[in-house]
Amino acid sequence: MGYSSFDNLPKQFSDFLISHVAGLVAEKTEQNIWGGVNSNAGEFDGLTVLMAADSDVNDAANGSETSFTSSNIVSLLSNVVDSIPNSVYGKEDLKLYVPPVAHQAYIRHLGGYGANGLGASGYKGEGNQWYNNNASLSFEGIELVYTPGMPINHMVAGQKSNIFFGTGLLSDHNEVKVIDMADLDGSQNVRVVMRFTSGVQYGIGSDLSLLTLA
Repeated sequence: MGYSSFDNLPKQFSDFLISHVAGLVAEKTEQNIWGGVNSNAGEFDGLTVLMAADSDVNDAANGSETSFTSSNIVSLLSNVVDSIPNSVYGKEDLKLYVPPVAHQAYIRHLGGYGANGLGASGYKGEGNQWYNNNASLSFEGIELVYTPGMPINHMVAGQKSNIFFGTGLLSDHNEVKVIDMADLDGSQNVRVVMRFTSGVQYGIGSDLSLLTLA
């Protein structure tokens, strides 16, 4: 590395390799949590899949929309809020979980070009410059949670305390290993093994709301 600004290397290459692969696994796990399908290799049924199959879950009207846009995002968010049961509305940990495309559509709407009297200059009159990528968003007093793993055709409303992710942290099935294949087959390959168990579930289906685009 020499006298470079980039002189912080892992003590071993295997440390870097595990860290890199772990990041990819975490990204895939996030996708599984919300939209995984158990019949696919390496996946488990995600929350939107479980909710779609559960008649107890409240279905929000989709207005026959097929995508989230700055023009329809407010009406679709309103439909989700309208479907939240009275027993849940107003709870401190009630959240609106939205995929990146819906999050972006709401930001663009608040920057102007939307209805509801925003005008061309948008929120605080700052147009496209209003959002600094750190500000939290809310809709009618309910926090919007940016959910990168959620499928692009869903939104979910529910209490954080009603949604669960589980993994066998103490299980014998958890394993992280780097295997240098040179001593086994003479190749210059390295293999990474990560083995673990995980899954998701919710407690009370009737306290949740799901929007699915047409």
